[in-house]
Amino acid sequence: MKELSFLVQYSNEEPHYTVTVRKEKRNITALCTCPQGSPGQLCKHRLNILSGKGKIIIGDNADQLKLVTSWIAWTDVGQALNKIAEAQKEIKKAEKELDEATAKLAKCQQELVDARSQLIKAMSD
Repeated sequence: MKELSFLVQYSNEEPHYTVTVRKEKRNITALCTCPQGSPGQLCKHRLNILSGKGKIIIGDNADQLKLVTSWIAWTDVGQALNKIAEAQKEIKKAEKELDEATAKLAKCQQELVDARSQLIKAMSD
Protein backbone atom coordinates (compact mmCIF):
# COMPACT_ATOMS: atom_id res chain seq x y z
CA MET A 1 0.00 0.00 0.00
CA LYS A 2 1.19 3.49 -0.87
CA GLU A 3 0.05 6.52 1.09
CA LEU A 4 0.55 10.27 0.82
CA SER A 5 -0.75 12.99 3.13
CA PHE A 6 -1.09 16.67 2.37
CA LEU A 7 -1.55 19.53 4.83
CA VAL A 8 -4.16 21.80 3.24
CA GLN A 9 -5.89 25.09 3.87
CA TYR A 10 -8.69 26.38 1.65
CA SER A 11 -8.72 29.96 2.91
CA ASN A 12 -7.04 31.98 5.63
CA GLU A 13 -10.14 31.81 7.82
CA GLU A 14 -10.29 28.04 7.94
CA PRO A 15 -8.12 25.75 10.03
CA HIS A 16 -5.64 23.34 8.48
CA TYR A 17 -6.77 19.87 7.48
CA THR A 18 -4.98 16.76 6.32
CA VAL A 19 -5.93 14.93 3.15
CA THR A 20 -4.59 11.38 2.98
CA VAL A 21 -4.62 9.42 -0.26
CA ARG A 22 -4.03 5.68 -0.19
CA LYS A 23 -3.40 3.38 -3.13
CA GLU A 24 -3.67 -0.36 -2.83
CA LYS A 25 -3.44 -2.08 -6.20
CA ARG A 26 -6.14 -0.31 -8.26
CA ASN A 27 -8.09 0.96 -5.25
CA ILE A 28 -7.84 4.61 -4.25
CA THR A 29 -9.03 5.96 -0.92
CA ALA A 30 -8.98 9.64 -0.02
CA LEU A 31 -9.70 10.86 3.50
CA CYS A 32 -9.87 14.37 4.94
CA THR A 33 -9.92 15.55 8.54
CA CYS A 34 -12.42 18.34 7.81
CA PRO A 35 -16.05 18.05 9.02
CA GLN A 36 -17.28 17.29 5.49
CA GLY A 37 -14.56 14.69 4.94
CA SER A 38 -16.48 11.77 6.35
CA PRO A 39 -17.11 8.68 4.21
CA GLY A 40 -19.88 9.11 1.67
CA GLN A 41 -19.26 12.84 1.29
CA LEU A 42 -16.92 14.74 -1.00
CA CYS A 43 -15.21 17.71 0.57
CA LYS A 44 -13.53 20.42 -1.48
CA HIS A 45 -10.12 19.49 -0.03
CA ARG A 46 -10.21 15.92 -1.34
CA LEU A 47 -11.69 17.03 -4.64
CA ASN A 48 -8.87 19.54 -5.14
CA ILE A 49 -6.15 17.03 -4.28
CA LEU A 50 -7.65 14.30 -6.47
CA SER A 51 -8.08 16.80 -9.31
CA GLY A 52 -4.41 17.72 -9.10
CA LYS A 53 -4.99 21.24 -7.82
CA GLY A 54 -2.19 21.91 -5.39
CA LYS A 55 -2.97 25.53 -4.58
CA ILE A 56 -4.48 24.52 -1.24
CA ILE A 57 -1.42 22.53 -0.12
CA ILE A 58 0.46 24.38 2.60
CA GLY A 59 2.82 21.53 3.47
CA ASP A 60 6.19 21.05 1.81
CA ASN A 61 5.24 18.07 -0.37
CA ALA A 62 3.14 19.71 -3.10
CA ASP A 63 5.46 18.11 -5.67
CA GLN A 64 4.01 14.71 -4.71
CA LEU A 65 0.62 15.72 -6.06
CA LYS A 66 1.67 14.51 -9.52
CA LEU A 67 2.11 11.04 -8.06
CA VAL A 68 -1.47 11.07 -6.75
CA THR A 69 -2.86 12.12 -10.12
CA SER A 70 -0.87 9.32 -11.79
CA TRP A 71 -2.40 6.83 -9.34
CA ILE A 72 -5.95 7.75 -10.26
CA ALA A 73 -5.59 8.34 -14.00
CA TRP A 74 -7.04 4.97 -15.07
CA THR A 75 -9.27 4.21 -12.10
CA ASP A 76 -12.97 4.73 -11.53
CA VAL A 77 -11.99 7.74 -9.41
CA GLY A 78 -10.23 9.27 -12.40
CA GLN A 79 -13.24 8.57 -14.62
CA ALA A 80 -15.58 10.15 -12.07
CA LEU A 81 -13.33 13.24 -11.84
CA ASN A 82 -13.39 13.52 -15.63
CA LYS A 83 -17.19 13.36 -15.56
CA ILE A 84 -17.27 16.08 -12.89
CA ALA A 85 -14.98 18.28 -15.01
CA GLU A 86 -17.16 17.75 -18.08
CA ALA A 87 -20.33 18.49 -16.10
CA GLN A 88 -18.77 21.71 -14.77
CA LYS A 89 -17.93 22.78 -18.33
CA GLU A 90 -21.51 22.06 -19.42
CA ILE A 91 -22.86 24.04 -16.47
CA LYS A 92 -20.70 27.05 -17.38
CA LYS A 93 -21.84 26.80 -20.99
CA ALA A 94 -25.50 26.59 -19.92
CA GLU A 95 -25.06 29.53 -17.52
CA LYS A 96 -23.63 31.63 -20.36
CA GLU A 97 -26.50 30.64 -22.65
CA LEU A 98 -28.98 31.46 -19.87
CA ASP A 99 -27.40 34.89 -19.35
CA GLU A 100 -27.63 35.58 -23.08
CA ALA A 101 -31.25 34.38 -23.23
CA THR A 102 -32.14 36.49 -20.18
CA ALA A 103 -30.63 39.57 -21.81
CA LYS A 104 -32.52 38.81 -25.05
CA LEU A 105 -35.76 38.35 -23.08
CA ALA A 106 -35.28 41.70 -21.34
CA LYS A 107 -34.65 43.38 -24.70
CA CYS A 108 -37.78 41.78 -26.21
CA GLN A 109 -39.87 42.80 -23.20
CA GLN A 110 -38.67 46.39 -23.56
CA GLU A 111 -39.46 46.33 -27.28
CA LEU A 112 -42.96 45.10 -26.43
CA VAL A 113 -43.45 47.89 -23.89
CA ASP A 114 -42.22 50.45 -26.44
CA ALA A 115 -44.48 49.03 -29.19
CA ARG A 116 -47.50 49.11 -26.86
CA SER A 117 -46.71 52.71 -25.96
CA GLN A 118 -46.51 53.60 -29.65
CA LEU A 119 -49.81 51.85 -30.33
CA ILE A 120 -51.55 53.68 -27.47
CA LYS A 121 -50.14 56.99 -28.68
CA ALA A 122 -51.14 56.29 -32.28
CA MET A 123 -54.69 55.36 -31.26
CA SER A 124 -55.10 58.47 -29.12
CA ASP A 125 -53.98 60.94 -31.83
